Amino acid sequence: MGRSHFARDREDTRAGDRFWQWQAGVAALGKLLAVTHPIEGFLVSFPSLILQDCPLKTYVLLPQGRSLLCLPPTDANTPLPAMTLLPSTKEGMSPFCLVLSLEVSLLLVYQGERGLHFSFALEEIHAFWQQLRQQLPFPNLYPIDQWFAGGQMVPPNYRLVNQFGQWLLDYSQPETPPLTVTSPSMAADISLLQALSHEVRTPLTTINTLIQLLQRQENLPQRTYQYLQKIGQEIQDQITRFNLLSDAAERFTSPSPKPPLAFSQTPLAELFTANLARWQKQAARRQVKLALDCPPELPIVLSDPTSLDQVLTGLVEYYSQTLAPESELQLVVQRAGQHVKLELRSPQYKHRSDLAALGHLLLWHPATGQLSLNFQAAKLLIEAVGAKVIQRRDRQAGEILTLYLPIAQESG
Repeated sequence: MGRSHFARDREDTRAGDRFWQWQAGVAALGKLLAVTHPIEGFLVSFPSLILQDCPLKTYVLLPQGRSLLCLPPTDANTPLPAMTLLPSTKEGMSPFCLVLSLEVSLLLVYQGERGLHFSFALEEIHAFWQQLRQQLPFPNLYPIDQWFAGGQMVPPNYRLVNQFGQWLLDYSQPETPPLTVTSPSMAADISLLQALSHEVRTPLTTINTLIQLLQRQENLPQRTYQYLQKIGQEIQDQITRFNLLSDAAERFTSPSPKPPLAFSQTPLAELFTANLARWQKQAARRQVKLALDCPPELPIVLSDPTSLDQVLTGLVEYYSQTLAPESELQLVVQRAGQHVKLELRSPQYKHRSDLAALGHLLLWHPATGQLSLNFQAAKLLIEAVGAKVIQRRDRQAGEILTLYLPIAQESG
């Protein structure tokens, strides 16, 4: 139910870089109506028809000069619903969709660069309608005025609100086909990456073992011990990096999907406590400040603790290298429905301009000589730890990477 149409609206809203949020919201709305099965109520949308097969009485506000011919085409088997077409006289009105029914009421508004705003709050929905009616005093809309006056709106069911948030998350990232080796050049890149990872990790592991043996010697000067500790940490960081490179190459070349990791209950608070200082030192080596912003209590998530640690270490390393010196990298953690959201962003974003693509999987940092995975390859590893991942760009914050980890049922 609820097939949505975006092609015509995209012409009006493509200037913003978060139109995907509007698409996700409309898709989630279609899912919501399919579950609640409303029979009586209204749907008002601008600037075109939002849902093609909606049972509610439908009003479509059309921009000046637009007619029924501008509405999305339909198949012969799915005719357009009965609708009332009204010209919109309000200049600069944002695309919106308003659903009013006994089962659920919802407001969706696309705010351009600010993205999608949605609300189940009855007061906000009522206020939005009053403001709209001041601009559009059409008598055709009186039935909706009477709906509000009759007090037929019901408070939102928190389960529906939570489920809508989950659907919104599911539709936020377009599905992509499985990544496979499709060209000889990509196959060559992967073979080179696998060989490089092996050749680098083998001697580094040997050196790391020797360092550990030296640290166990008696009467070792404290300064020497500290030097060895710093060297050992740098080597371990390099081993972790090349482990990630090797794992990404393996997931690209596997003829069948690699078996998922055995997820277990992972306490994020303990993970951050154990690794935050190490991540901050890791960022500080690139003259980047890492700040963690998270609530005092975090729910337990389902993931693989070791692999999640490696992925977060790799992400901190990536952003530390891509940000200009003296930047601040923020790791913002908060609950989002049945997930925990981890967001990496920088308020004073100054992306390095000297990054270069090296083949199909890697980025090269000429200033440091470092290699890192590009987003396409990193996305495979993030999903392997049980996380959904979304990458977007913001005019102020630049590139923002968001991970959603499922909350374990036992933790509520």
